Amino acid sequence: MDMARLLLFHHALGLTDGVKAFADSLRKVGHTVDCPDLYDGATFNDIDEGVAHAESIGIAEIIRRGEEAADGLP
Repeated sequence: MDMARLLLFHHALGLTDGVKAFADSLRKVGHTVDCPDLYDGATFNDIDEGVAHAESIGIAEIIRRGEEAADGLP
C-alpha cells in the first residue's frame, strides 16, 4: 500500500508540540509529512493571540509562506 505525502499546516496557535506530535504519529505509520512553521517559531496558548499574530504578519504573507513550503513537493 502506498502511503500519502502530506503537507500539514499548523493552526492559529502555531507549530505547537501537539501539531508536531500529530505529524509524528502520521510518520510512524509510514506517511511522509511536511509541517512548515509559518510563524517562525512563535507559538501561543490563546487563540486570540495566535490570530492577532497571524494578522500582524498578514494573511497574504501567511499564504505566501504556505505556497513556498509547497513549492517543489510532488
